[in-house]
Amino acid sequence: MLSHRAQKSLNWLAEEIPSVPVWPKDVLAMNSAENWLCRPDLIPLMKKAIADNLEASHLSYSKNLGGPPDLLENAASFFNKFFNPRSPVLPSHIVCGAGAGSILDCLDFSLSELDEGMLINAPCWEGFGIASNLRNDDRLIPVTIPVGLSSPEQLIKLYLKAMEAATCRIRGIIVCNPMNPSGHIYPTSWLEAILQFCEEQDIQYISDEIYGMSAWGPQQTKNAEPFSEKGPIVFESPETKFTSVLSLDIKSLNVNPARVHVVYALSKDLGSSGLRLVRTSSQAHVILTNLLQGFLVTQKNPDLRNAMAILNRYRVSNATSVIASSLFSDLLVLENILVRNRMLLRNAAELVGDFLSFHRFAFYRPVAGVFIWTRLGGETATEVSDAELMENFASAKVSVASGVPFHARDRGWFRITFALPREQLLEGLRRIERAMALERAWRPSNDMEVAGFVSVQRKNSMKPKGAGCVVM
Repeated sequence: MLSHRAQKSLNWLAEEIPSVPVWPKDVLAMNSAENWLCRPDLIPLMKKAIADNLEASHLSYSKNLGGPPDLLENAASFFNKFFNPRSPVLPSHIVCGAGAGSILDCLDFSLSELDEGMLINAPCWEGFGIASNLRNDDRLIPVTIPVGLSSPEQLIKLYLKAMEAATCRIRGIIVCNPMNPSGHIYPTSWLEAILQFCEEQDIQYISDEIYGMSAWGPQQTKNAEPFSEKGPIVFESPETKFTSVLSLDIKSLNVNPARVHVVYALSKDLGSSGLRLVRTSSQAHVILTNLLQGFLVTQKNPDLRNAMAILNRYRVSNATSVIASSLFSDLLVLENILVRNRMLLRNAAELVGDFLSFHRFAFYRPVAGVFIWTRLGGETATEVSDAELMENFASAKVSVASGVPFHARDRGWFRITFALPREQLLEGLRRIERAMALERAWRPSNDMEVAGFVSVQRKNSMKPKGAGCVVM
């Protein structure tokens, strides 16, 4: 027999996560937010890190709360270089965990009581709800951010309305910046307004910045603009430059820094949502599966840092820590990888934007992340038509993410991951065309052909393959 809370969690999961088609084994996965574009640059470094640094001691329990000392030191250097913090990040400000999801789960446990809740911008990644509900039995309350929001005052009115309408006590706001699934970025004025709102309401500010180093800014090639009778259907980001909350002058805003926390992970910017390292040397054959590394940065809340360190005591993989510490030890090499990654992401985003414009699908033009949010189902979409479309995708052997788990306000929205090798990306778009029986066949324009990808011939074998029930 299950415990009451476990059964309650399963009931919530069944209600909130819609059923998905049975994907064929050779499905081309465009539903999971994984970054394949930076992996060729990272794999040699990761193999070398394991071959050169993995020792017998790494097979023992971790002896330090918060994470291995060398990783904490190198992670602090990473945040100080790339996130431009107002005050330097110290090792004592950081806790390592088993990925961003695990960090969020422990944060919710540490900051909220049973049946309390968090506000979050919507549409949003479904994993936030899983972190809040499955173990912690708390509530996640989506706050839909409408297109065209022009001022921080309007934004705060939305949060205040949601807070007043909530049937539970609100303990904080989760700000996903850059946003998943839209790929848009918060303006600094919005971040400052939310911080001050949190201070006024005495609640926590949790900043999920796992796509922070995957923000490439405005696209270099403007796609043909599709229009409908109701107006333009390409939605632009209110900001194109990523700003970490760590870089803001919290003191001048009269905000208590003890309520401000940042979540980060290797999963997105460094394409490592589940590492698999094969052949670390010619003599050794080592496979490390499902290794995740996440970080919490809380600069002025030692009690929370200690609680999080204890909760993550046995969750941190020493092998993953070896890899992460090695990557963070040479920030010049890492910077070059991140710069190249942003270029490849921009080019891929432009390619898919061109495809969507050609077929006149509404979409959010991304300036960050590894995906694009588009209304493949159209303005008249229904629950039935969306389900039929998902079945058609399965028949065409391509998986995209339904908008339902993202708390999309309207039907018809889907998320397409574009951070794939060009060969797979083009084939995936062709399969979407076939699934939707589109009359016109899109082909990349000349500027798309030379936008940074190398044209390759189609092959029968395709990676990545497979698609899970829960998208990331």
